[in-house]
Amino acid sequence: MPIIGAAMIVAALLLSSCGGDEAASNGDPVAGKKLFTAQGCNGCHTFKAAGSSGSQGPDLDEASPSVGKVVRQLNHPGGLMPNFADKLSDDEKRNLAAFVGAANASGKAVTAPFRADRKRLSDCTDGNFKCLEQAFGNLTYNEGPEKALALLQEKTTSDASVATNCHRIAHRMGSAALSRYKDEVAPAFIAGTPVCASGYYHGIIERAFLGQPKDKLTVVSRQLCSDSKITEQRFLLYQCIHGLGHGLMIYTGYDMPGALKTCDGLRSDFDEISCSGGVFMENFNSSYGVRSKYLRTSDPIYPCNSVAEKYKAQCYGLVTANLLKRTNYDQQKTADGCKKSEPDWVGVCFESFGRDVSGIAGKSASKALASCRLAGTTNEGDCLYGVAREIVNSDAAGARGARLCDKAPKRHRERCFTGIGSVMASLKGSEDALRGACRDLAGKYARGCLEGGGLVARES
Repeated sequence: MPIIGAAMIVAALLLSSCGGDEAASNGDPVAGKKLFTAQGCNGCHTFKAAGSSGSQGPDLDEASPSVGKVVRQLNHPGGLMPNFADKLSDDEKRNLAAFVGAANASGKAVTAPFRADRKRLSDCTDGNFKCLEQAFGNLTYNEGPEKALALLQEKTTSDASVATNCHRIAHRMGSAALSRYKDEVAPAFIAGTPVCASGYYHGIIERAFLGQPKDKLTVVSRQLCSDSKITEQRFLLYQCIHGLGHGLMIYTGYDMPGALKTCDGLRSDFDEISCSGGVFMENFNSSYGVRSKYLRTSDPIYPCNSVAEKYKAQCYGLVTANLLKRTNYDQQKTADGCKKSEPDWVGVCFESFGRDVSGIAGKSASKALASCRLAGTTNEGDCLYGVAREIVNSDAAGARGARLCDKAPKRHRERCFTGIGSVMASLKGSEDALRGACRDLAGKYARGCLEGGGLVARES
């Protein structure tokens, strides 16, 4: 692609699309990505999704054209841009437009492969998110995930910019790790930790989908988490399959029904449930700032009140991520919003509330306990269950969660320890180990812990 008259192409890209968005939305962004390179566009344009840094043409990340605007530009080039009207078929134009216009709207989102550069954490003195994201990715790629994730965890307690963005930073670190391990999922997983709500694991899987044909997503999904190094550790297996849900949403451009359908094709109920949880988490809280079309400003509970019954537990279990955003993180209004859930699912919404306020409270048990009081007497226990689960999931250990439950109102302590047991079951390799952990952590409330781990029937 020869030098482009920058002013002319930018002007053209900013024109109205004249209805081109709908047609272009049928394009294949993966095929478009290949075309972008094959046609030499990467030599002229900076475009993060393509890993290109050309400077002769306009920066496509800045221009952020819609898919329809890209089609219009391809058919009616300006300045010195080559005429692609006859050179590319209509399908090729749609594919190229789907790739270039992906970042501008839900429907064709594309995540970029990781590319290391020279950026270091010492360069990120202003706390800029993109700088931190790339610098931590570079550290992961060059020195390994173990060192990088340990530093990330340390920085979450001393650097507000890192703490605020740690999940998304960890996503990028997972992507960098997969590049380091030459696209081998298992060694990248084994080298990681669940710091920052397991964003590292999610980042591995979202990148692993890149370049895979859409009609093979179920087959690919079954394979990504099948290595024995992952399957023999239930906690890792959960993180991997949950990450599939995130990855499917990101890869398909937030096609929630399509992502759920792929989850339904996995091998077991455990796989389907874990995967669908990742789908709903990504739907409510996009890792890349894309607004899903399966959200409604006027109905923050949606789509939980519309999905099939088999999906409701996973959807309501994450819905307060959306409620909090809609209430500008007003916890009382969010708690009130949970009460507008379908009657059978109010309690699960408050479990979601507990999950989210745990993150807001950080490591302050008193703040988490105060937040759960907003749920009211009826649902305070549901909230504490959610807090306990999230603490154990984040730490991959039960001690901090047990300290929270010990401080909870007496009437809710057993319920709180049930949350601990529900995650400890995935961390312990045997029933005996889980029984021992529940005795050590919960004491006289061990029955609740065992109930959460699915063993109480055998103990009673």
